[in-house]
Amino acid sequence: MSAQLAAWGRLGGDPRPLETRNGRSMTVASLAVEVADDGEPEWLGLVAFAETAEALARHTKGDCVSVSGRLQRRSYTTRNGEERQQLQVVADTLVSARSVRPSGKRRQGQQEQPPLEQAQQLYGS
Repeated sequence: MSAQLAAWGRLGGDPRPLETRNGRSMTVASLAVEVADDGEPEWLGLVAFAETAEALARHTKGDCVSVSGRLQRRSYTTRNGEERQQLQVVADTLVSARSVRPSGKRRQGQQEQPPLEQAQQLYGS
């Protein structure tokens, strides 16, 4: 049995593109997720493969992303020899705040229109 997770947060550092032993593209990152109102984030490891890895690699520290995928616990040893564990998401999907509003601005010359008029203009009704 596996646990599925959907979360959004900010990247804690620049994602690191890597390659598996089989030559498959992979990207790893850390994601700060607010779980409680105390202001302290929970840190999740984030790993993505193939196209999702390429999408993640285009981001930088501080970018807001939404991710969904399989939750797993990763055990590792630090350089000081300490045993640690981390919750990690193996991403199936990644949605970026950039895809919603890539530049954060309106296009030049675009005027404010009510939503109905925008839809009619786009879809010709």
